[in-house]
Amino acid sequence: MFDKVAEIYRETSFAVRILRKNRGFTIIVGTTLALGIGATTAIFSVLYATALAPLPFADADRLVFISQTNNEGRYRTVPVDVVDAWRKNAKTIEAVSTARLAQVNATVSGANGAERILLEQVDFHTLDVFGVKPLLGRWFQPDEVIVQGNVAQTVVISYGLWQRVFGGDPNVVGKKLPGWTAGWGEIVIGVMPKGFYTEPYRSKVDAWYLITRNPGSAMGRLKPGVTPQQAEAELTGLGLRDNAASVTGNGSSTWALHVNSLYDVYRSGYARTVYMLLGAVAFVLLIAAVNVANLQLNRQVRRQTEMSTRIALGAGRWRLLRQLVIENVTLTLFGGVLGLLVAFQGIRLFILLAPDFYPPSEEIALNGPVLLFTLGVCLMTGILSGLVPGFRSSKVDLSASLKEGGRGVVAPARLGIRRTLVVAELALAMVLLVGAGLMIKSYSRLTSVDIGMDPQNVLTMQVNLFGMDRYRVRHASNHYSATPEISKFHANVIERLALLPGVQSVASTSNLPPRYGMTVPFKIIGKPTAGGDAGPHTDYYEVSSTYFYTMRIPLLRGRGFTDRDNENAPGVAIISEDLARQYFGDEDPIGQSILADMNSLNPKLEGDRVREIVGVVRDIRMDFKSDSLPILYVPDRQNLTDYQANGFLGIHAIHDFVIRTSGEPTKLVADVRKVFADVDSSVAVTDILPMRKRLAQVAVTQEFWMRLLGICSGLGVFLAAIGVYGVISYTVEQRTHEFGIRATLGARDADILRLVLREGFLVTLIGLAIGIGGAYGTTRLLSSYLFGVTPMDPTTIISVAMVLSVVAFLACYIPGRRATKLDPLSALRVE
Repeated sequence: MFDKVAEIYRETSFAVRILRKNRGFTIIVGTTLALGIGATTAIFSVLYATALAPLPFADADRLVFISQTNNEGRYRTVPVDVVDAWRKNAKTIEAVSTARLAQVNATVSGANGAERILLEQVDFHTLDVFGVKPLLGRWFQPDEVIVQGNVAQTVVISYGLWQRVFGGDPNVVGKKLPGWTAGWGEIVIGVMPKGFYTEPYRSKVDAWYLITRNPGSAMGRLKPGVTPQQAEAELTGLGLRDNAASVTGNGSSTWALHVNSLYDVYRSGYARTVYMLLGAVAFVLLIAAVNVANLQLNRQVRRQTEMSTRIALGAGRWRLLRQLVIENVTLTLFGGVLGLLVAFQGIRLFILLAPDFYPPSEEIALNGPVLLFTLGVCLMTGILSGLVPGFRSSKVDLSASLKEGGRGVVAPARLGIRRTLVVAELALAMVLLVGAGLMIKSYSRLTSVDIGMDPQNVLTMQVNLFGMDRYRVRHASNHYSATPEISKFHANVIERLALLPGVQSVASTSNLPPRYGMTVPFKIIGKPTAGGDAGPHTDYYEVSSTYFYTMRIPLLRGRGFTDRDNENAPGVAIISEDLARQYFGDEDPIGQSILADMNSLNPKLEGDRVREIVGVVRDIRMDFKSDSLPILYVPDRQNLTDYQANGFLGIHAIHDFVIRTSGEPTKLVADVRKVFADVDSSVAVTDILPMRKRLAQVAVTQEFWMRLLGICSGLGVFLAAIGVYGVISYTVEQRTHEFGIRATLGARDADILRLVLREGFLVTLIGLAIGIGGAYGTTRLLSSYLFGVTPMDPTTIISVAMVLSVVAFLACYIPGRRATKLDPLSALRVE
């Protein structure tokens, strides 16, 4: 046993000396492997963080996600009274809680000025389920002071918000959030540990507040030894039957309860995407491994005399093969070390490109399991890529190899394996490049959809005045109305922004695509109610008089809004083409009256005024994918009441501003921030984005795939080009004597170049043909991410084939030109 270990150690030491002696070869091969291994390691680190790593909670295998779906596949939250029944009577669960993202905007003032934060609604029992304790302070208690009906005036903040706003102050408990605009929950009672979340999709939540009677996602902790199936059977019969039937749009539906492992629910959303990404980088790794095998074959030809000498001295074929594999594994481990540097940068690139729904960046790292994976990849790559060259080199014709010469004409069998490997490289590169081409074309078509407005050279931003005492009045009924200060703020900002250099027009709106407006029921005065008992619904927008001009939304009939349409003027409205078409048909809507029932869920509050329809504008899409929808536009200066309709608050206080510029809009960001700071320094300006980028957020998945597949395919094409170049260069070298004879017999340079290019063209053609067949099977995995493109789009395939053909041509042309420069006499002396 010890003799074997000592022998392997000696062979490894010998391999290291060989590689050090051939530094140039070692660096080339190590860099090639680093690209493949590094890319694979980076994506595996993402896979581990998103789909393989255990959840960061105590006894995570006992955590479950509880949901309801009906026979139509719809999902709903579990009613609060049902959760109460489970909490009191269930024998299979220790704790159950609910949580949901808050449908409100809030801002705080930190070291870097005002910032908007993301809130989540929770209940008393959240930490009982997750088994986590606050880093500082405490969680909510049942005797918490309640204001505004059922909302606590206290808040628990995240580790990140604690650092940003309070600078990590250990005495933060009991302090108020500075510049807090939510109007409640401003006293900090606790700080959660770094990385805590209730769902990975909510990993960027900044603070949690208590709402005692608001349904949300239900999560529970099972008692030891209980399975999700047992819990599902018990919970279905506890408090659920009285709430099991719900009337939907098409009639009665029965709701079924599901209890699933929290691990499966959290991880399943990521697994498919990341496994596909891992498959893409595995193609890059395969191309790199094939490239290494080809380079090793070329190198082993030059070592034939060495191999023959060792065999003549008594080395067996197995001993020789083992030595060559050990050399290759040592080389691959060197490439793996370099690959870790590539992986580190790859992880940073992934975090930069990844959509917000991926876990927080600290979970994606080069940890122990990832390093073990990298070691396994290195060993496997080293063994597999070394077997082919090893078998070829250990099978030596002793007498022929020890003679001088024998290099004049290369045998077809000797080149066959190299050509096969290059064909494999080109085929793999073809599959990758087709996938990237499909995503590029899909993204291009998606983002070029006509959405009914002109998003070019438009800068957008949002401000939130809700909760700031200067801009609101609270009434005894917990109803808020806006003060005239809001209108003054909007007018002041618009006036100052319009004076900035390069600004063509400025406007404001209560909602800006791709965010949908508030949906409200409406009535057309003098017409019977359509759309059922609830009446028809429309999206409701409050806009400034310059909105349609700034957004370049064409006016089709009637007039637009003017500054005269203020709070003292008769109520007016403009409707979208879709609303006119659906509810007026061929009848002219101009001059007719419409009423939006702004408080259909709160009849105690006053509704909107009756409005005369004065104009019809072109339909718009909320994003590149959606269809147009009916929209009712009203002047923002005609409503100074903050309606509480369908759960939406702050329609006046939370406004988007749009600026149309004559040049690049992002150049105005600093000036825009200064304008808002001059008007009111306590107001946070958030989401400062060009309109094109705001709309592109809808296509973030397509953009993400496009970029990652583009990077992978770029690496694949680069490595494939190296492979083609290496084989053709080797062919030229082995055929030097032949080319000398041809030149002596009168062959022109063009004839020799044609011979070399024909060799490369044949290999390229076979590789592309196999690659198209491979793309047929693999691109269907991308079908759900494509828009307006089929998985086997002919234009994409032809374009990719042309790109690879050009790359292969250049890789063949360089050694071909070198062959034409050979001196015939020198070439003949090679033999």
